[in-house]
Amino acid sequence: MKNVKTLIASALIATAGVAYVAVNQAPAAQAQASDAKAIVEAAKAKGVIGETIAGYLAVVSGANPSGAERAAMNEINIGRKAVYTKRARDKGVGLDEVARVTGEAQIAKARPGEKVLLSDGRWSSK
Repeated sequence: MKNVKTLIASALIATAGVAYVAVNQAPAAQAQASDAKAIVEAAKAKGVIGETIAGYLAVVSGANPSGAERAAMNEINIGRKAVYTKRARDKGVGLDEVARVTGEAQIAKARPGEKVLLSDGRWSSK
């Protein structure tokens, strides 16, 4: 009986721990993504990071973004790849196809002055 009570108590503690992490870590993850987005938006406005036809952010040729800007860009690209992978799986299409279609949409909504990498490999100002 003592082992059963111990097992139940352990399970309750583990469940509470998972619930605590789920509730208390989600805002931190969202804050990180929000910080990354703000950093990237500022870098895009400076012309050091731009959207690509491939659906990902990239460093503009000749630009030298800061470590924070690169880290934020990488964080967003990792998130994008996860979303593209899920969409590709759900739709039964290739990952590259989903990324390309999204890249086209990102380029279309780029703000004036932001850099975009076109399919011919040239960086252009929107």
